[in-house]
Amino acid sequence: MTQSPLLPKLLPDFIKVIRGKNQMKTPIMSLLLLTAPLVSAQAASFDLTDNNSEIRVDDRNGITIWYVDGSPDNVFLSNYYYRIGLTGNESPFFDGLGTPTVTQQTGNQLELTYTGMELQAVVNYELLGGDLGSSRSFIDKSVTLTNLSGQNLDFHLFDYSDFDIKFDQANQKDQAIALDFGTIILNSATKPLSILTQVSPTPSHYEIADFVTLYNKFFNDLDGPTTLPDNPSLNVPFPIPPSDNTFAFQWDFNLNAGESVTFNSQFNYAPVPEPSSLFSLISLGIFGGISLTRRVKQ
Repeated sequence: MTQSPLLPKLLPDFIKVIRGKNQMKTPIMSLLLLTAPLVSAQAASFDLTDNNSEIRVDDRNGITIWYVDGSPDNVFLSNYYYRIGLTGNESPFFDGLGTPTVTQQTGNQLELTYTGMELQAVVNYELLGGDLGSSRSFIDKSVTLTNLSGQNLDFHLFDYSDFDIKFDQANQKDQAIALDFGTIILNSATKPLSILTQVSPTPSHYEIADFVTLYNKFFNDLDGPTTLPDNPSLNVPFPIPPSDNTFAFQWDFNLNAGESVTFNSQFNYAPVPEPSSLFSLISLGIFGGISLTRRVKQ
């Protein structure tokens, strides 16, 4: 485990500048750097490795590094956010529930348990690397939410990801396509690589957008309560032409008193398959079985 103090919430913004996100070079994003709220709590990071792959999980910001066959990095941020009720902003579990307990850790697995007065969130990460030089890597991520409040909660869960396939400051050209509400594939326009994301249960909403749009909905949260607009339409690539982009999924549901619900996300990094092969793999469930489980807390 590598522990590091979480510098103010500003830190990932500066990392983004260093990594060369083009949008951060604009005057608007410079202003956001100056006005971003600060977080005084400490956070820890955890390194998981398996075969040709390495990820770093920050207990506030989720997955912040994903190396496959060495550098460069493939992710800026992949994290859960949530809101209870129809008003207010979304928060990561760290902000809303406090510092987590590490309830399990091995070389390639990590479980973090966040517990507040109303809610417990148990987040699991598992990394499965491919053979060296295979350009294959797989992340299985899940969260189990348990209502501790004694009353029903109007719950809104979000899974936000900003991937950069083999990050290239001068020439980052990726394009995402929503194949259905729970499946988005990100293809590089400059390298024969892709990241296929599948989530379950089927989300209520999704969005693929430029970095600034979703960054301000979640990380800086400048828009208040978020409802993703289901844009662009299914099977429509974004952006055109390819460039930096992000995406998110949203689940709206009632979490009953004492109830637990599990949500799963799987990220499959691989050489770009033929389109017919891709749909065959999805239909056969090759990318892993994903299910929703509900149980009443005893």
